[in-house]
Amino acid sequence: MRSISDIGARALKAATAAAYEALGGVSLVSEILGIGISTLSKYASFNDEWRENFIRIDLAVELDRRTEHPFILSTMARELGYELVRNVHGEITSADLSPTGVLRLHRILDDVGHETARAIEDGYVDAAERLAIRRKIALAMQELARLDGFMIGGAK
Repeated sequence: MRSISDIGARALKAATAAAYEALGGVSLVSEILGIGISTLSKYASFNDEWRENFIRIDLAVELDRRTEHPFILSTMARELGYELVRNVHGEITSADLSPTGVLRLHRILDDVGHETARAIEDGYVDAAERLAIRRKIALAMQELARLDGFMIGGAK
């Protein structure tokens, strides 16, 4: 029997889904990792049928490495009561903390809101609108992951 809480399990599944989205969705991740879409979907599913299915550690490491953000690892660390600190001797893909960089991040986040607002204007969000929103979200997640990575191990 696992000792992970329901909240911890849901957090791990949400982190897995976030990593998928940051890489462009489960279909693309399936191609990258060579794992079937149905298997990957189980790892991120909140459905009771797949409640006990979590992503393999080797796949989690590969996802976190490719997204340049430790979505899954940071969630695991929090679940265990730890905090990640980036190895500053390693190569860091840093966030642009200049005023221009912050404005760019603001624009990207704003794009998510604008795309969502446009989609819901008619009270119905179709498949094309969902895809457009998800693409904006994926870009925003990548940019936020860079900022978070800097905050984990950036200048003290």
